[in-house]
Amino acid sequence: MHKRYGWRALGVVLLLALGCKLGVAQIGPRYVLELPVPRAAAGPPALAPGRLQLLPQGLALLEFQGVRLLMVAADAEGFRSDAVPDWPAVDLLLVTPARAGRYAGLAPLAQLGKLPVIVAESLPGQSAALLPASSNALFHPMQTWDALHLRKGKTRVWVTAMAGRPGAAGVGGFLLELGNNHASYRLYLGCEALAVDESATLAQRLPGADLALLPGEGAPQLLALRRGAAGGPAAVRPEDGGAVLLAPRRR
Repeated sequence: MHKRYGWRALGVVLLLALGCKLGVAQIGPRYVLELPVPRAAAGPPALAPGRLQLLPQGLALLEFQGVRLLMVAADAEGFRSDAVPDWPAVDLLLVTPARAGRYAGLAPLAQLGKLPVIVAESLPGQSAALLPASSNALFHPMQTWDALHLRKGKTRVWVTAMAGRPGAAGVGGFLLELGNNHASYRLYLGCEALAVDESATLAQRLPGADLALLPGEGAPQLLALRRGAAGGPAAVRPEDGGAVLLAPRRR
């Protein structure tokens, strides 16, 4: 009798352990990437500022603590097969959905090497049709609230697919948190163009974010998200060369 109850208790414990393991797996990020660090490369200072550079043809290059991330919309002028070879070398590529319908699919990325690429999976079940079969790129389709965790040396990057305005379907933008054990910075990359009144509430929707990069007519729009400040986000004008320094916050 005691042996029977002993086996039952053991079975219950194993089921609970399995349930906890599955629960933790569901809570964690959808993707986890570990990038190698060149031996000869000297790590940046723990509190070194980052840099966001607005490149021609709708590209944006983000550099922070040794990690380089390129951002481009699928309908940007630079999202063409003949333009891809001229893109800067980066660790991660983030492609936001086309808004004007200029380009269909992700065919320009077919010539990429083994580069991690984040794309918005706006409609479940249709992302496979957008991915070029001939590409060597490592695609990571993301739905709302999916997360990707990238680590390169002591630097970590969290990318979370965020919901858009109320009632809108699909991914509205991506929240990027970059940093190390000493400092961090949060950038919001929007997939939607926002009106003036909507931009004013962006800081409330994204508590803790430092800067927003949004689609704009002719050129991207940069907004400093002043946490707790009245009047809403403040416009940011890049310095000569299209670059903005990103001052990290101490943890």
